Amino acid sequence: MFNYKHYIPILRWKAAEKEALGKLGKEEKELITPLIELIMPQPEYMVKDGEDTRIKSPEELLNESIEMFKSKVKEIPNEIAKFWGIAPAFVDLSLIDFSLRIDGVGRIMELGEELKLCLVPVVGLSSIPELKKISNVCNKKYKHGLCLRLFRNDFEKASFQDNIKDFLTEYELSEDDVDIVIDFQITDSKCLEMGNYVGKLPDISRWRTLTVVSGTFPKDLSQLSPDMHFIDRSDFIYWVNQVNSDGLSRKPAFGDYTIQHPIFIEPAPGANPSASIRYTTNDKWLIMRGLALRGEIKGIKSPGHAQYPLLARLLTEQKEFFGADFSYGDGYISEMANIDTKKTGNPRTWLRAGINHHLACTISQVSSLS
Repeated sequence: MFNYKHYIPILRWKAAEKEALGKLGKEEKELITPLIELIMPQPEYMVKDGEDTRIKSPEELLNESIEMFKSKVKEIPNEIAKFWGIAPAFVDLSLIDFSLRIDGVGRIMELGEELKLCLVPVVGLSSIPELKKISNVCNKKYKHGLCLRLFRNDFEKASFQDNIKDFLTEYELSEDDVDIVIDFQITDSKCLEMGNYVGKLPDISRWRTLTVVSGTFPKDLSQLSPDMHFIDRSDFIYWVNQVNSDGLSRKPAFGDYTIQHPIFIEPAPGANPSASIRYTTNDKWLIMRGLALRGEIKGIKSPGHAQYPLLARLLTEQKEFFGADFSYGDGYISEMANIDTKKTGNPRTWLRAGINHHLACTISQVSSLS
């Protein structure tokens, strides 16, 4: 499917991520394969109880979320067709409730085939046998292959290579049916040992594709003061340094979690985020962090969403800004930098702009490697 000059962004299938993906150009889309992580819908956490309002119990929230996913699952292939198209995409249900995964993957793959989508189900060595079985049934039926997502703990087992071979044997697969994704999740010094992990894979040259993924972006911005900050893109820097060396038996493609933390946690109900812009440069993230959108700061009411145009104007004045024509996200930032505009955007639209710019930036970097 692709070589190492290809980009695999891991995208949670939420509004900002879908829209950011959909704003890419046709040529950009040819240079990436998204790994779509489906997530549970989030119901309203408050409910009217007579004349009073109460917080729903965890059990109520889970049951409502499950019912919402059941009713929504048929829409997912249509959304993928709308925002991505018919090119290959990996689909991962590991963040979905256990009770929904088996029926979910079968239904999504079936509906995707009706739309002529090329959806590749994602499994792990530790996935329940029923999920691996139905995913492979879809592979055999639709001929799109399987994606095997491996984590650090998989490699730490003495039986790792035997587990890989057993997986292939049990499901009557050959290596060229399987896309390998090695997911370090949080970037750390172990990512500098990428060659050791890649080298543990049996028959390294035979797998259909090989990708290494990690993420550096912080869990949230609460540790940053309202100001302009730079954070190293260690995930990308580590990968570039190693694929440019001669120490790899096979060069893997690059994957990351865009401008999101690798470990998914839903925002707490009623969260009060700051007005902030996340912007990717060649080797860093530039964070424009404002104040909380609601409440008071030292007795003064927060300027709220009105902060966004001011932050955008400041960003466009930095030498790191790529220019309004670089991507949809850059065009949005440039448009909103007009401090006289009545438009301000909101956390969703600014995350959409930031992710779209990150995708465009990383696609350009990865595909243009010498």
